[in-house]
Amino acid sequence: MLTRVYSLIDRRHRPLRNHVYLVFPDFNIAYARVNETAFKLLEPVLLKLAGIHDISPCPGHFDREELVSETKLFHGNVELLTARELKRRYPDIKTVAWVQNPLHRLAYCYEKIIKGAGGLPYYYGERRFSPDMTPEDFVSQVAAISDLEADNLFRSQWTALTHKGQFIPDLVLQVEQYDCALSDFLTATQLDCPPDMPERFSPSDFVSSETLNAFSSDPVSARIAKRYRNDYQAFYEGRLAAQ
Repeated sequence: MLTRVYSLIDRRHRPLRNHVYLVFPDFNIAYARVNETAFKLLEPVLLKLAGIHDISPCPGHFDREELVSETKLFHGNVELLTARELKRRYPDIKTVAWVQNPLHRLAYCYEKIIKGAGGLPYYYGERRFSPDMTPEDFVSQVAAISDLEADNLFRSQWTALTHKGQFIPDLVLQVEQYDCALSDFLTATQLDCPPDMPERFSPSDFVSSETLNAFSSDPVSARIAKRYRNDYQAFYEGRLAAQ
């Protein structure tokens, strides 16, 4: 009974925190959703993997205001699972993750959640985030929260992609290398006729230049580098960076 009560409270505070794997059974592939930039960029492919074919951006054109609601995705054939559920139910499925520079990822969270027009979600209000926070204040607050309690938008990607000491994805791609990595992703999906996709990626497509500059300043970027040391070492300096 106590476990059930705790589970309900935990879901309210951290809804679907561990559910980061989108499984597309028709194509025997799973996509690890660990940053929103990649999720939005790849949305036309994800929709098609789910069996939804009526959304596609114009070739060579990208407008973040034209992105469809993610709820449309879940009208198709897709499952949202934890790493534990993924390995139990689909032990041999190919899993792909797109990672992002933690600085840009955190800047997105700041601009969309802290400075967003919709008000702070419950989780952020409970943990004393404030719309009045400066980038430096925000990063300091994030740094004080462990990955165990972090929201998915700023939980480290390394932690999100690791389960009981096992690294889950078979293929890791960098959003920053979108131009050349997209073909690898499309090959992995085995789609016969991939949808038209944006031809390029720039962080400023998703976050204002003012916010990006603020997060790139020395005090803020240094704190981010320390908080996300594992992400930088694994995906931008280590073995996985070469994938």
